[in-house]
Amino acid sequence: RFVSTSDDKKILIWEWGLPVPMKYISDPSMHAVPTTALHPWEQHWAAQSMENEIHVYAARDRFKRIRKKVFKGHTNAGYACQITFSPNGKYMASGDGEGRCYFWDWKSTKQIRRFRAHDDGPCIDMQWHPLQPSLVASCGWDGVIKLWD
Repeated sequence: RFVSTSDDKKILIWEWGLPVPMKYISDPSMHAVPTTALHPWEQHWAAQSMENEIHVYAARDRFKRIRKKVFKGHTNAGYACQITFSPNGKYMASGDGEGRCYFWDWKSTKQIRRFRAHDDGPCIDMQWHPLQPSLVASCGWDGVIKLWD
């Protein structure tokens, strides 16, 4: 299965090989969702919402939004800032439209760290190193890729 999103505020869940979506998620109060990421444990997936929040959905059966699990504190409206998870699934990270990197605790949804990573524009993506989980790479519209410890 895979997830697709669009600017018209809808999320579609597809079964591989079928030409029609198996689930259509849309709500009048929903904002556009430019990017999603599957949690390493594959029980949930996260959606970057243009209302400066990251929402979490169940990745099994009904694909329902988990309303109590919302990550806040960053400013991403207008940018498709990617979401990433630590290899062990305990932390989530995302850049924002002002060039900062944010880290949250997955279980509590509390922000645990933030810092300025890029000066000219948004921090558009972050990725954990797959073998050395203490290292995180970030990239921004300033054309620079940085490695953080």
